[in-house]
This record gives sequence, structure tokens and C-alpha cells, in this order.
Amino acid sequence: MDIASILGIVVGLGCVILGFTSDGGSVKSLANIPAFMIVFGGAFGATAISYGIEELKKLPSLIKQTFKSPKSNISVTIDYIVMLSENARKEGLLSIEKIIEETSTKAPDPLLKRGIMMVIDGVDLEQIRELLETEISVYEAQAKTEISIFEALGGYGPTFGMVGTIMGLVRVLSNMDSPEEMVSSIAVAFIATLYGVASANLLFLPMASKLKLRLKQYILGKEMIIEGVCAIRNGINPKMLRDKLSVYIQDEANLKKGKKGSPAVKEEKKSDKKKGR
Repeated sequence: MDIASILGIVVGLGCVILGFTSDGGSVKSLANIPAFMIVFGGAFGATAISYGIEELKKLPSLIKQTFKSPKSNISVTIDYIVMLSENARKEGLLSIEKIIEETSTKAPDPLLKRGIMMVIDGVDLEQIRELLETEISVYEAQAKTEISIFEALGGYGPTFGMVGTIMGLVRVLSNMDSPEEMVSSIAVAFIATLYGVASANLLFLPMASKLKLRLKQYILGKEMIIEGVCAIRNGINPKMLRDKLSVYIQDEANLKKGKKGSPAVKEEKKSDKKKGR
């Protein structure tokens, strides 16, 4: 489980409620079904119009992802790639086909297997890189579309909060002769705004940010695999290969800390492309 996500929601929501009640407010007064229906029903309806049913079906699994801590396989994948590189240098590229087949169920990543098989088949280096990068790009585009659902909910939530506020004020003006109705309408008006702003900034937008971070980590691992596959294709020394790929471990650590990617990795990619590696 991702403790940060759970802790963030608990602390954020808890502090909001505690701050309200510490000043004499009642938690019950925050519960308002009409306001809830206007904000969440309206936001989900607008999002459903914006996206297809296939994207909306993935919403529950995407929510689960924000509360699951992904396992890092970069170190394991590096060991596997270096092992393949050592065998390729000692016994030739064809020798690693048997290793791939024997460890097909244990291989760290399917993309790695496909890349190595292309190396064994003698596919041109640039074609290997292009095909693997295209596969990553397709996945990235699909993932960004899914993540944008949360961004859409985060945008529509406050908007429908304002809709609820306007509707509440309309009721206030139409019930000037009934104090009880006026109080009820004012409650809906302000609580709808609260629901909209709070849901966007405490749930939907933070979830989108968390999934974006996970996507960056995923792509980083895939880029490392491409570099490893191309290095094996070029017959690079296994020790140099390990040193080259180990930079990605630090790059992943930087991502988790919210830092930018490693300059060394970026420069190395540019250099490799210029040299046609």
C-alpha cells in the first residue's frame, strides 16, 4: 500500500474537519445530500460526456493504483540485462535465445524479451530502437488519457460547486418569506462550493499527480531497457553496461523525491542517437 496517499487523505480531510469543529462547527452540518448530488453527479456526468465508456470502466482500477505502491524492478532488470550481455560476449548472440526461452516466465519485462529477440534476429539497431520507443509512446499516450480523467473531475468539481451555489441562491431569493427554506438553501449553496473545491484539491488533482509520477517511473524503466538492448546489440562490455544502466537507479530515486531526471541519462541518450547507437 502507498502510505503517502492514505496518510495524505486522512491528514488533509481530518485537518479540514478538525479546523471546522474546533471553531464550534458541527460535522453533521457538512453533510448535505443535494449538494453532494449536484457536485459529484454533475462532475461525473460532464466527465462521462468527455470520455468513452472504455476509459470510464478503468476508473476504479486507476483509483486503486493511487493507493498501491509500485515495485521497482530496475535493479533486477539491470542484473538480467548484464547477464545476457555476458553470455552474448562469451558464446555469441544466438546463445542468449535459449536463456530467454528458459526464463520467459521469469523475465523482468516483456519489452526486454521482444527487444532481445529482435537483436537475435539481426534487426537493424535503429529499427529496434524505433519499434521499442513506438511501443512506449503508445502506452504513454493511453496512460495520459486515463490520467486526464482525474484532471477533468478536478476541473468540473469546483465548477459544479459554483452551480450548486447559484442554485442555492436562486432558492434563497424565491423563499424570502420563509426563513427555514432560506437557511436550507444557503446551506446547499455554500456546502456545494466546499464539496467542489475540496474534492478537486484533496482527491482528484492529487490522484492525477500521483499517476503522472508513476507513469514517469514506468517510462524510465522502459527507456533503460531500450538502452540495455541496444548496448547488447553493439556488443558493449558488460561492466561498462552495468555502469551505464546504474545511472537509471539514481534517476528513479530522483523522480520519487520530486526532482528532475538525471542530466547524465539525458545527455547519454542524445549522444547515443547522434552516434546511431
